[in-house]
Amino acid sequence: MANQPVNQSDHMDRLHAFIENDSHDFPDWFNQTRKSALSNYKDIFTQQLKTPTWRNTKMNSMIDVFFEKDFSNQPATLDGFEPGTSLDDSIKIYFHSGLFFTDQDKPSYINFLQSSHSEERPSLFKLDDYSDKQSIPYLLNNIISRDALLIETAENQHVERPIHIIHMPHQNANMAPRLMINLSKNSSVKVIEEHLQSSDSIINNYIDIKCEENSSLQYYKVSHAQDDSHQINNLNLEQMADTEVNIFNLDLGADSASSLNHLKLNGENSNVSCSTLFMPSINRSSHHNVVVDHLSNKSSSSVNYRGIINDHASGSFFGKVRVEKEREKTCAFMQNKNLLLSDNSRISTVPVLEIYNDDTECSHSATSGSLDKEKLFYLKTRGINESDARNFLIKSFMDELTTQIKSRRLREYINGLILGYREA
Repeated sequence: MANQPVNQSDHMDRLHAFIENDSHDFPDWFNQTRKSALSNYKDIFTQQLKTPTWRNTKMNSMIDVFFEKDFSNQPATLDGFEPGTSLDDSIKIYFHSGLFFTDQDKPSYINFLQSSHSEERPSLFKLDDYSDKQSIPYLLNNIISRDALLIETAENQHVERPIHIIHMPHQNANMAPRLMINLSKNSSVKVIEEHLQSSDSIINNYIDIKCEENSSLQYYKVSHAQDDSHQINNLNLEQMADTEVNIFNLDLGADSASSLNHLKLNGENSNVSCSTLFMPSINRSSHHNVVVDHLSNKSSSSVNYRGIINDHASGSFFGKVRVEKEREKTCAFMQNKNLLLSDNSRISTVPVLEIYNDDTECSHSATSGSLDKEKLFYLKTRGINESDARNFLIKSFMDELTTQIKSRRLREYINGLILGYREA
């Protein structure tokens, strides 16, 4: 997993050339945003690569092959594509070759940037709202992204049909999808974003979520096992007063898979639940960073990450909850549990609480180990063979997390994906 030094000068020159060669397809504001992102990227690149955030990843090897991948803007089409799985009665949005598209009637609250490169949309690519941990992938996404998906509800609008975003398979591609979800006051929506298996690719995914007062969001992300690929999932969340956000992530690993979530509770009675099940196998990896900032009184957060690591795979968890001195009546829970299913699997876990106020309820825990031998023995004494007993304990470990998925339809869909992966 050692990283080799990056030729920084050559890397920056090639990014500059990319912007210049690609600029004729886009308006001036879009190209200027790309140039500003490159300037910021140059300033932070060397120092950021040395931080603990990237210690367990293969960021240098990703950058080494960055320009060996295909950036081409091919026609977006469903010809010959069979998704294999489908969420019935959902609004389906597809992403392929750098573009979002749909084969259904597009409702008014869904927009694609590439169909309206206007001065009204620069906020999709703003540069002033990323954390230090997220800066490298965020700025790279800004530099090479060609499109963005905007989901934007009106006040008092409650979208009943789930929105299913399907990232189609890529081969030897460098993709930077970008999603913005803006919930207006007293509105709600359910979104499931699913990355199907790609090969020899770089997928640098950025999600920005803003929830105004009294809004509610259920956001689910599924990342299928990626083949010899680098995958980064970067999420920023801002919640105002009286908001409810539930996040669930299923990550099956990649050659290098990293997830970075920054959750900011800006309003009183804002509540967030962030749960992740990561299951890398073979020699894949799955690394997770989450930071929760309690920036208001009477806010609550629940962070629950579970890892099931098999074969020669590796995983890591870094979680931090911060409660400032002046914030009162906050509640924060953080837990990471991991199962190591082979002698060669590896896990690193670091939960951190930064609490500067006594008027708060906070707890954190982290455990890692193999399957409980006493429970295995008990099940075998009841006539269950060892393979079935192991599967029963693994399923019980997962069910403690997946049963928390609020939507029955989405819970059944995700459980079906997990079952299919484990049986494959």
